[in-house]
Amino acid sequence: MEKKLDKLENTKQVKTLIDKIWDDIKDKPLEMFALPQQFVHMYCEPITIEPTKLYLKYKVPAVLPALEEVLKNKYIVERANKYICISPIKDK
Repeated sequence: MEKKLDKLENTKQVKTLIDKIWDDIKDKPLEMFALPQQFVHMYCEPITIEPTKLYLKYKVPAVLPALEEVLKNKYIVERANKYICISPIKDK
């Protein structure tokens, strides 16, 4: 039984595109309500809907313009119904 547990612990979890985007943005600082030390993970939570885009559930709508400002050079940020959708900018 211990050998099976050791094998499970030693296997590396494959990161998807969504995981990589979330890891990249979750600790980015945001300009929210003129408060210091505000980060993306404080206002957003990732959910799985589609494998090619990161969808975030947000706590306050004011996070959308702050996210757009922080991520504008690397990601496309859109609002889709009640979620924020983030996808990488594709090079031409």
